[in-house]
Amino acid sequence: MSHVRPIILCCSCLVLVASCSSDSNDSEADSSCAAVVKDTDCDKSQRPFVFVHGTFGSGDNFAHVATLLGSNGFCQDRIIAIDYDSLGDQPGTNGQLDAAIDKVLADTGFTQVDLAGHSQGTLHCKLYLADPAHAAKVAHYINFSGEGAVPNDVETLSLSSQHDLNNMPHHATGTHVKQVTFTDEDHFAVAASTNSFVEVYKYLRGEDPQYTDVQCGDESVTIEGVAETFADNVPVTGTLEIREVGDVPRLAGPPAATLTPDANGHFGPVQLRRNVEYEFKGFDAQGNLLGYQYFTPFKRSNRLVRLLSPSANPAIAANSTDHIVRGPNHVAPVARWAGGAFRQDLGDSLEIDGVEVLTDGNAGTTAFSLPGLSGGVVGFFMYDANENGQTDLDVDFSAPFILGTDVFMDASTPRFVEMKFDAHDDTVATKRATLRVPNWPSSDALVLVFFQ
Repeated sequence: MSHVRPIILCCSCLVLVASCSSDSNDSEADSSCAAVVKDTDCDKSQRPFVFVHGTFGSGDNFAHVATLLGSNGFCQDRIIAIDYDSLGDQPGTNGQLDAAIDKVLADTGFTQVDLAGHSQGTLHCKLYLADPAHAAKVAHYINFSGEGAVPNDVETLSLSSQHDLNNMPHHATGTHVKQVTFTDEDHFAVAASTNSFVEVYKYLRGEDPQYTDVQCGDESVTIEGVAETFADNVPVTGTLEIREVGDVPRLAGPPAATLTPDANGHFGPVQLRRNVEYEFKGFDAQGNLLGYQYFTPFKRSNRLVRLLSPSANPAIAANSTDHIVRGPNHVAPVARWAGGAFRQDLGDSLEIDGVEVLTDGNAGTTAFSLPGLSGGVVGFFMYDANENGQTDLDVDFSAPFILGTDVFMDASTPRFVEMKFDAHDDTVATKRATLRVPNWPSSDALVLVFFQ
């Protein structure tokens, strides 16, 4: 089954950033904001942008770059992501990608988009571009880690890395292809890192971006996205409760919003408070609890939010959530980072209640030799694998882009689990992200944590 996701992010242009306030005393600024770049000030003359994810991916794989584009003037409601079942769907040839492009062109009045694909998504983009009528709708193509010739001489930027899959670059070729090879970016980071954003911005705008870290948007941020299953991206309908985390763990106070995703899993847009931590609590159509998801506070609008729940596909579950040991006395969070894989070898740090849980064996150079991890650890599963009530940090399983390790987080009585993440991305002004996550027992539900 394929699903068109017209989830619009924001695109704005540097020309207007100069008119945005960079005064920390601005009435809409706070201590975390070097500047306020409002959604309403975005450059509406910039073409819409369409992103196609790779294997086991989803639209939020581009969220970090999209918010950086938004911090530099791109209108985030004009960046759309195509979600599809990467285990069989063909969005480049089944009409899904073309329908999404036609819709965003009709909505914005443009005649061309800028198109980007990551990994498997590059194959679908190239199949799409092979039709001259389709290629005519694309002004520029961004190839994130994909090989092969670009059809119809479309102007192309190809990004890859010496640390890409199997520790080698993967580039597109062609007369109008510009190749840029990074040194350290993992396979996921090739499409998601700050360095990738810089190259994309320079390619599309012909100048350096003003900001290389995410700037604050309006005091009321717009959140929009899709509820779907992990890897196969089947829409999840039911009910979504959004509430502020507050100061009391596991306190189910009145939600700030209650939403019902549509048949495609789409929810929002909804207005939330900037720089406030929220809990997203999901239920299926029968009212069964699916799980909880937490994000580091939103500094600006994000229209590529993805709320993931376990897949019903046995092949996917057998290589992911089926490995999780559940029980009433421990928490089982799954952590992701918007800017790439977890990289202990490059200096990433993830502390759980003051204990460092990234090691060479689970997120460093040694880990890269484990099955499926040549692309890095994108989904970091933590749970009490041997049920001994202590953190041993042993690797329990590995699969493509996923690893499970033994971390004990007590859930016997309500409390907050404190998570502190330091990214190796030294272009980010404030690297440390801290989350307080209620210690929901894994016997009741899984917890997803997304560091932005």
